[in-house]
Amino acid sequence: MKMKKTIRNILLVCAGVTMFAACSNVDFDGEHSSDGMFEPTNQVSFYYAQPGDSVVNYSFGVKPVDTLTHVVYLPVQLVGNLSTEAQSFSVEVGKGTTAVAGKHYTLNADTLRFAPNAYRTYVPVTLIRANLSEDKDDSIRLVLNLVGKDKLGTRLTKNNTVKITFNNVLSKPDFWEVMESYWGLGALPKTSIVSYLLIMTVMSLLSEIS
Repeated sequence: MKMKKTIRNILLVCAGVTMFAACSNVDFDGEHSSDGMFEPTNQVSFYYAQPGDSVVNYSFGVKPVDTLTHVVYLPVQLVGNLSTEAQSFSVEVGKGTTAVAGKHYTLNADTLRFAPNAYRTYVPVTLIRANLSEDKDDSIRLVLNLVGKDKLGTRLTKNNTVKITFNNVLSKPDFWEVMESYWGLGALPKTSIVSYLLIMTVMSLLSEIS
């Protein structure tokens, strides 16, 4: 009986040591501080349905010439408890940005907030076509980082950044060769930016009619 009790005590001590070691190696990266204490502060992060969603690519080149702007809506999610009051946050331009505010895009960072009892909202970024080159890819990039504000934190660092790349270049699509092969070169206008743009415009009009 004594032996069983001794073995049980030894096992309890070993289990306690193991649990302590495991807890010491935990990376408290979410709602906990580095000392393991729970932090009730809500967090804000970009929402990525897929890992690749952290990069948004857009081209004005395939759009009709009267498309002068385009709004990109970046989804943001609340991590924590819903609030009956609006919760504000902000964004800042990050390293690697080549886009110029007012010239290539507009963004009002002072109006960003979660509505009462909402866990999802969006950061609207308006891209401007007028100052983009039609002949070459300007490699325009806009990197945005989330910034905590008031009662919202940004401890979820892996989901705090989004990169938007955009241009006004019209390049020949991959399916063009398929169209030429199917209809024959004689039945299709000679491959050019003008002919492709014409087809895209017609397709856009047909989609609006239907």
